[in-house]
Amino acid sequence: IQKRENRKLYRIIGESGPEYFKKVENEVGCSVDVTDTVIATGGSMVYGAEAMEHLKSIGNVVYLKVSLGELKKRIRNTATRGIVMGEGVTLKDLYEERAVLYEKYADITVDCSRGALAENAEKTAQLLGLI
Repeated sequence: IQKRENRKLYRIIGESGPEYFKKVENEVGCSVDVTDTVIATGGSMVYGAEAMEHLKSIGNVVYLKVSLGELKKRIRNTATRGIVMGEGVTLKDLYEERAVLYEKYADITVDCSRGALAENAEKTAQLLGLI
């Protein structure tokens, strides 16, 4: 998205608005044409129904689930992170809103709230039948 728009995510959202950002993100998601590839989408990709259906059609959608507490540790500055959030929306609100969508589209859910990165990667690979 940044490459297509030639701007940082937070600038796209700030200058053109969250609805424009979601539209562009959906278009980008729909244009993905790969095989045997891991695609790490942005958290708001899940708002694009067409993009999510397209991604499901070309592979497995994996929801790497973390707790709200863990998410808060990872995200310190929502203003410069490029997160699609409406006015007055908290990180908790966003978490609850998106969790429903992540669960809707996920073929596989991996609880990553516990365990080291390597353990979670191995768990994911097992669930995908790769090991």
